Amino acid sequence: MSNFLLFLVFYTLMVLVFGSMQYVVFQTFKKWYTFSFSSSVTHDRLKKLAIGILVVGNLLFFPRFAITYTTWHESLLLQKFLINPGGIYFAFIFMLFVFSALYSGFSNLYKFTAFIKRFIQRDHSYKQAQKTTAAAPEPAAVPEYSSVNDNKTSGGLYSRREFIRTAGTVAFGAPLLLTSGLSAATHRNYVISKQTFYYPNLPSGLEGLKIAHISDIHSGIYMNSNQIREIYEIVNSLNPNISVITGDMVDTHESEIPAIRDTIDMLKTDYGVFGCPGNHDHYASINGLQSALTDKPISLLRNRSHNLTINGEPVSIIGIDDAGETGRNFDDLDAALAGANPESFKILLSHRPHKFEEAAHKDINLTLSGHTHGGQIGFDLGPLELYPIDLFQKYSRGHYQKGDHQLYVNVGVGLVGAPIRLVRPEITEITLTSNPELKGSVVVNA
Repeated sequence: MSNFLLFLVFYTLMVLVFGSMQYVVFQTFKKWYTFSFSSSVTHDRLKKLAIGILVVGNLLFFPRFAITYTTWHESLLLQKFLINPGGIYFAFIFMLFVFSALYSGFSNLYKFTAFIKRFIQRDHSYKQAQKTTAAAPEPAAVPEYSSVNDNKTSGGLYSRREFIRTAGTVAFGAPLLLTSGLSAATHRNYVISKQTFYYPNLPSGLEGLKIAHISDIHSGIYMNSNQIREIYEIVNSLNPNISVITGDMVDTHESEIPAIRDTIDMLKTDYGVFGCPGNHDHYASINGLQSALTDKPISLLRNRSHNLTINGEPVSIIGIDDAGETGRNFDDLDAALAGANPESFKILLSHRPHKFEEAAHKDINLTLSGHTHGGQIGFDLGPLELYPIDLFQKYSRGHYQKGDHQLYVNVGVGLVGAPIRLVRPEITEITLTSNPELKGSVVVNA
């Protein structure tokens, strides 16, 4: 299938999925304002406002989505007035879709508790009636909440209307705050995730080996060379023995490569800087990226290995090309392994984390990946973690283990699709140890 047909199929699916999300949001909004406000004039105004937002938003998003893969994407004017607003609208609708589900859940919960309350009141009235004597007049029936005045004092429809109005206002208003202020505060608020991985049979010469891991820089409209330098300065401050970048160095166009080429010299390590391609590197130009980095202090590993000797111990850095779906699958793990020292401690760089199972089967000790961005949208509410990406990705973020084989999925430092990031960008420091008492993790501010 040609690239144009693949894009057409994907675009059609996006129209259907995103259109369905907007339909659900609109219907929820309609139910909310119909119940919350008694004035038909208010209903008409809110309906017109919602339709206006949907029309303008779609005029921004769908053209923006289409031109992302053209050279028009590089236009500063289009970035300012179409691409960025269209991305914000997409994130806004997605979060409204999530909040609509929460709103519906709370609404149904309120209905259930109100039903239980009425049931208890009627049951109590019935028991009181049973205690009266036959001569006593029958007690008055529990009144139904049929008037606005009754509702104000007895907790019926009016109080429920107030509750739903308030809950709906929060549910529909919160995404606007989250997609603007909080995202602006988060997307360059880097964290350093310090991980200590335990390997019982780790060679003594590799005890304490430190690896700095970053991923998904996405050089482009949301990541300029100054911001990349800031990331590299944090990486260097960790004093790593090895630094790795697991794909998506650039976003969409070949014009974004110079920002990587001109800054990569900053990275300082004892044993080298290594990288592997991601899907966006192919969207831009994987050959152009590789050519630009040929004389730079980084080894871009495309289905090949680089063998090191560290304190007398063999280490193989194995990099595979992007392991995408049919037609976009460029990886060849067997070819990459063919050049690795069979006696070495093996580290696999794979942009997509789903290669971990195959890597573990082939006795690769450590797999480092990215690609997921942690979904870019996620929340930690105390002990409760709400990350939609967890529903779609088996290996979505953080540390995973199969026996003595381990995987770490870095959530990335850059942005893709929309300028929205509530999952804080991550720089990972991984230390190897054979001491089980040292294993663990800690997250600190960069």
